[in-house]
Formats: sequence, C-alpha cells, structure tokens
Amino acid sequence: MKIKLIFFLAAMLSAFHCAYGQSTGYLIPEISGPFVHIFDPNDTRKEGDSAWYTNDHTFIKGRDGTWHAYGIIHHLPVKPWDERRLFHISASSIKQAKWEDHGYAMTAEPGVERVLWAPYALREKGTYYLFYNTGNMQHNAPEYASWGQLRLATSKDLFNWTRHDRNPLFSDPGHARDSYVMKYKNKYYYYYTRVLTETDLRSAVAVRTGPDLLHWSGPHIVHIQPYEIYWGGDAESPFVVRHKGLFYLFICKAMTEYNLTAVYWSKDPENFPVENLVCTLPVHAAEVIYDKKEGWFISNTGWDKKGLYLAPLKWKKAN
Repeated sequence: MKIKLIFFLAAMLSAFHCAYGQSTGYLIPEISGPFVHIFDPNDTRKEGDSAWYTNDHTFIKGRDGTWHAYGIIHHLPVKPWDERRLFHISASSIKQAKWEDHGYAMTAEPGVERVLWAPYALREKGTYYLFYNTGNMQHNAPEYASWGQLRLATSKDLFNWTRHDRNPLFSDPGHARDSYVMKYKNKYYYYYTRVLTETDLRSAVAVRTGPDLLHWSGPHIVHIQPYEIYWGGDAESPFVVRHKGLFYLFICKAMTEYNLTAVYWSKDPENFPVENLVCTLPVHAAEVIYDKKEGWFISNTGWDKKGLYLAPLKWKKAN
C-alpha cells in the first residue's frame, strides 16, 4: 500500500512539475521562412530622383477580411522631421505577394502636426482607431528630449480618417512616439517609446492604462535600456504579444544595431525586466501579426530596405 502511495505521489509531483514548467516557461519567436517584399513605394512614386522608404507601420484586418497596412513613408536622404505622410496598402490575404497601394492615408495638419510617425490601428465596436505621433511644433524640438504628442484618428471604412477632438491624447518627453495599444481583461494598455525622464536619457518604454481608448492614466515605465539618447532610440517600436499565458515585448534597438529587435518575456504586462531577454531577431520596426487561418507573421522595414516585408513566424520551446 505504501509503495502504491509513493508511486501515486511521485506521478502527481511529476505531472505538477510538467504543468508548472509549461505554464511558466517562455517560448521563443523564430522567423520560419523567407521575407516577401509586399510593398515597394518606388513602384508607384516617381517624385524626385531618390529612393522611397517606409518605416514604423501597423497592420489591421477589416470586417470584410481584407488586410490593411499604414505607416511612415518618405524618400532619401533620411530626414525624420520631414516624414509627414502615412502610406496605405491592402491585400485580400496576408500572404498576398504584392499589396495594392492606395496612396496616402493621412497628411500632417499644417501648424498643428509637425510629423506623422508610427501609427497603430485597432477595431473596437465597429469603429477603427488609428493612434499616431506628431512630434513637437517648437522650432528646436529635434535637438533635445522634446515632448512628443500622441494623437488619434477614427474611421468606419479604413479609408477615410477623422482626427479626434480630444487630440492630443497626451504628451511625454523623449519625442514620445511608436504607439501600441492592447486590450487585456477589460483594460487598455497604451505602450510607447520615450526617455526615462527629461534629464535621464536612457531609452525606455512606457505604458498608460485606461477603461477605454480615450481616457488614459499617467505614465508607468515598463522597460529600460541603458543607451542614452534624447529620443529614446534604443527602445523603439514597442509591440506586446500575449501568447500561451505570457507577455512578450518586442523592441527595436536601433541605436545599438539598426536591424535588431530584442524580445523580452513577462507575466506582468506592466513590467518587462531587461534580464528577461528571450532572443534577438534581425529586423527593424517589427510588427507581429496573427491570422486565424494563416498563422503568425513578422514584418521588417526601414530606411535601408525600400519598403515593407513579411515573413512567417513560429514559436518554439526554450531549451
């Protein structure tokens, strides 16, 4: 009887350790196929003699199943403070090789919006929300850790966008920008890039939380990188994925290495310790996309790439 009890307890303990390991062990995102060049702005834009590029962007699936993407677009030489338009492309499938170019989704409002940077789109109750970043109208804003403004536009059809009358939603130091918004347990999380403080110029990711998409708390720092620069450039393009019970923060370490994205895991969506590094991926300004039919994908873009790329992504167990 004692032997049976011992075997029973051992089996239960083994099952517990297995379940515990599966519930707390992080997964590793891995690029699992070639990148497809879905959008080359040079195919449709002939203004000037220099090449066009894209940068921070967002993907969203419409109610009709069509995929749309919006993002920064400009031409060489690189002048971030001249990036005043957002491109708009669409495709019937996330796997479509070449997406249709719809010109510009938005253009910066003169005297109000200095730039149009790094949008993020989501749908809520029949309305599409586009969060974007407009810099600072002060003349010398590019030369110090100026307060970047984060704004919102809405649409019913993904083609016509109306700026919200609450703009700007908020403003933070370090050229605050690169929006990402997530809903979890009836609370919204608004992540973005900034510096730690106006005088501590370490690159950081902050989050604000709220009960809806218009009312936001004060900022809370969720991740800090040691690199000091007045635009927080080593913690750019934050993107958070909730997968298998854990949260994964993707950030672009553009100052350390332009084409390098680092991934960190956490159980808490408001705290991603730098010690929780999962892996690095050779991409810039990456977005992670999930399609119920086609699976996971990751994007790649930047000043050096002449457009936007997509590749399949898979999650594997850590060794």
